[in-house]
Amino acid sequence: MRRDLDFLGCARGWDGRGEWAGDLRTALLGQKPRYAPDRDFDTAHVALEMDVDFRRRSVRAVCRTQIVPYRKGLRSAEFDAEGFRVRSVAVDGVPSRFAHQGGKLRVALPSRLIPGARAEVEVRYDIREPRAGLRFVSPGAGSGARYPQLWSQGQPEEARFWFPCHDNPHEKATSEIRAIVPRGFTAVSNGRLVAQERSGGKEAFHWRMDRPHALYLVSLAVGRFGRVERQADGVPVVFYCEAGREADAARGLGKTAKALEFFSRMTGVSYPYPQYAQVAAAEFPGGMENTSSTTQTDAVLIDERAALDTDMDLLVAHELAHQWFGDLVTCRDWSHAWLNEGFATYFEILFQEYDKGRDEADYELFRNAHLYFEEDARRYRRPVVCQNYHNPWSLFDRHTYEKGAWVLHMLKHELGEELWWRGVGEYLRRHKDRSVETSDFAGVLTELSGRNFKPFFDQWLHRPGYPTFRLRYDQGRSPRTAVLWVHQTSAAGRDAESFKVKAVFRFSGRGWERDFVRDVSDKMREFSFVLPGEPLNVEFDPDQILLKKARMIKPLSMWRHQLLGSRSAIGRIEAAFELARLNAAGTVRLLEGAARRERFWGAACEIARALGRIPGDETRHALEGLLAADHPKLRRQAASSLAHFARKAPVKLARLARRDPSIHVAAEAFRTLGVLDPRYARPILMKGLRQKSWRDTVSAGAVAGLAWAKNPADVGILKKAAMKPNGYGTRSQAMRALAGFSSFDRGIAPFLRGFLEDGDERIVLTAISALGDIEDKGSAGALERLSRRAARSRVRLEAREALFRIRAGIEN
Repeated sequence: MRRDLDFLGCARGWDGRGEWAGDLRTALLGQKPRYAPDRDFDTAHVALEMDVDFRRRSVRAVCRTQIVPYRKGLRSAEFDAEGFRVRSVAVDGVPSRFAHQGGKLRVALPSRLIPGARAEVEVRYDIREPRAGLRFVSPGAGSGARYPQLWSQGQPEEARFWFPCHDNPHEKATSEIRAIVPRGFTAVSNGRLVAQERSGGKEAFHWRMDRPHALYLVSLAVGRFGRVERQADGVPVVFYCEAGREADAARGLGKTAKALEFFSRMTGVSYPYPQYAQVAAAEFPGGMENTSSTTQTDAVLIDERAALDTDMDLLVAHELAHQWFGDLVTCRDWSHAWLNEGFATYFEILFQEYDKGRDEADYELFRNAHLYFEEDARRYRRPVVCQNYHNPWSLFDRHTYEKGAWVLHMLKHELGEELWWRGVGEYLRRHKDRSVETSDFAGVLTELSGRNFKPFFDQWLHRPGYPTFRLRYDQGRSPRTAVLWVHQTSAAGRDAESFKVKAVFRFSGRGWERDFVRDVSDKMREFSFVLPGEPLNVEFDPDQILLKKARMIKPLSMWRHQLLGSRSAIGRIEAAFELARLNAAGTVRLLEGAARRERFWGAACEIARALGRIPGDETRHALEGLLAADHPKLRRQAASSLAHFARKAPVKLARLARRDPSIHVAAEAFRTLGVLDPRYARPILMKGLRQKSWRDTVSAGAVAGLAWAKNPADVGILKKAAMKPNGYGTRSQAMRALAGFSSFDRGIAPFLRGFLEDGDERIVLTAISALGDIEDKGSAGALERLSRRAARSRVRLEAREALFRIRAGIEN
């Protein structure tokens, strides 16, 4: 699953109870290990009947589960079951006694059951106003939907809220759903559509999945959907979206077929299911890789203006990759979630490289590394494979996604291209339709390569942290020799063992380039090199193979050479920031020229970001010139960097806000206007608040600009912006902006608490985060209740973290 996550800072916490004492890591992850639970029976098949009533926001349901006991004399079967009322239970057609309490449904079984024999447990039940598992979406401007919708979400432990099951990832079964919906609506689920029937004012859709899959991946989505179908390797690739938005769906999901063909070819394992569907669902918070039927945020519906500089290719590739990594092969328990999410994150990067080139892939890896570093520094540090967690959502973090992807990136280069792909394919074929642990993947690689990968996996997955290097270049005894001093300080701690890596040192001169590979394992080491000529530059790990932080001391001329001549976009970015830090004469002109000439937009933006760190009018003029750049993402970064230069360039920014064809450039211009000159900007921002755009991008930018002035007169405007019928983008930005007014307006915290019961999970999470930011002790009680009682696991986790920050503020 891929979501936009906001990872916030941490502090020491205390509330007088041992549970909250200590650091944020303990508060969120706990100290007790968790393991996959024991099972008394195997689930062979799950058949659901779901009669959907939008008016009553309810479902009348039947779940028939075929179970196979593991042992003789099993007298009862226990299912996870919460949030619905059970009407009756039968076993093999005979009414049975049951007890439903504490989130468990215990069903009495006949004594004749023997190991290996199947029994069918039928549960009839009603779901009304579901708290988790299912979500009814009301039509209106706030949701963006013209008609009601219903969708399911089972990961990580919320399938139990819409059907009784053994709700853990290692339980796999075949499944089917017969969904009865109002005529004119479409129901989409896993597998293939085996029947569609009409009767009166209702329509029934019968879907069947014939391959076993984890029960959290069973899905249902209902709406008045339009349909777009493509083909990839003979597999139907289908997009479902609100009728009338088919062109928007084709823009956002258009790379699906290309990605499917790429993954099938490179893994050597053909797409394993009868079709691949994606459903754009209103208010869905991200993407969820339900087997053969991914549920996507409706942000994938990209209009023509947004498409100028917006795509959803990473999200599309991520959820598609899960069909192999997460669905076909599934982590046995959430401590090994990186086998799902790390693979999907890395495969989106591999597709980026295939589709758009090496620079795009390297830049995504670069950004992923920084997201991980930030979490490691500001939130907590943990091993990737981690048995400690209060609820599974704790592990869906930057360690699992971004660091997990980096581990695979390093492993790919350790093995080499051919052996890497052979190992991935063998891993999939050997463990298809099964659950796995990290040792299963390592075992395949060891068997194919003859190498012992335990040290690698121990270092990068079972040990926390990453290496940090400080390097110093010195010329050797002659112009053709060089010395590099390498000092390693592990981010796992000062006294921790050094990381052991192979690193490339690249020297370049006039007409030559030479790579040297060295083992780097000591805390301090001197390396000497004999070169073909006098070097103009030296780079450490120039192809960005290692997850690391590194800082090199070398002559200014080498940094200039690297900015203009490095083969790597990341090398050019690194040089730009170092040159900005040194700020020698001529640096502004050099960086401006480099940004204009840069062939890759990501590097151009980072160079402009580095330029913005240099104070002075010369820099301001350079950034103003970049406002006219051809690439909209560079114009956007130039507008952002100008925020550092007080009360300058408002007229040019106002022109961008009003006229730029890019919604992202316009939004950034609105925000920077509010920073630079609130009085001048206010009437312009008020007009921006009314602009309609994809995901409220422009109006959210105007809200951000308005908030900078901290004018008490704007509180009412921001409160109105936070309310329906505004869309999620405007509402969430307004809520975050209001948090900044809390120091002088005591009504802000109660206003934000009013959103803790909002039906849109995204709004609830924004409110929780904002209350944590302002450290409002009056909100502690409400957050405490959410952290313990909320049905949705992510809400519990975010409430727990916000509560930690509030209590840390009280202590300090």
